[in-house]
Amino acid sequence: MTFSIIARCPHTGQFGAAISSSSPAVASRCIRARAGIGVVASQNITDPQLARILLDMIQYDVSPENAIQELIKNTDFIEYRQLMVLNMHGVPAMYSGTETLGLNACSIGEDSVCAGNLLDNCDVPQAMQQAFATSAGTLADRLLIALQAGQVAGGEADQVHSAGLLVVDKLEWPII
Repeated sequence: MTFSIIARCPHTGQFGAAISSSSPAVASRCIRARAGIGVVASQNITDPQLARILLDMIQYDVSPENAIQELIKNTDFIEYRQLMVLNMHGVPAMYSGTETLGLNACSIGEDSVCAGNLLDNCDVPQAMQQAFATSAGTLADRLLIALQAGQVAGGEADQVHSAGLLVVDKLEWPII
């Protein structure tokens, strides 16, 4: 039902995410970022408050992996969620619950995490990751390139109805 990427730009300090889904208004529910802190995606029968909780944890120097592990221990219905977390300097982290819908997969790179559920095939996140890692331009450009690569690689099993892009820089509000 969804495929997405979260990423950071180590040169500018920007964080961003791009997401596509057969579900309407996917970006408003699934992607969150805070300037200077990090970026999170919560998808697959999403619970938007989980992204805020993860951002709160990494703001206080909890690593992305430890933040996800803590959330797993203390969250009802976590087996239905896919979570991705990235801060400025740490190793990115990802969780895909046992009840994640359909074909699902993820790919973690140095500065990004890609994941999807109800995918056409399990190669979609890897294609997105590779496109992001080998592309040039602004963070927003690279996120769109990765999202397009995911669509070309097969995307999700159903027709896409919504997509979104989010980039934060030095201020509290998104620049894109």
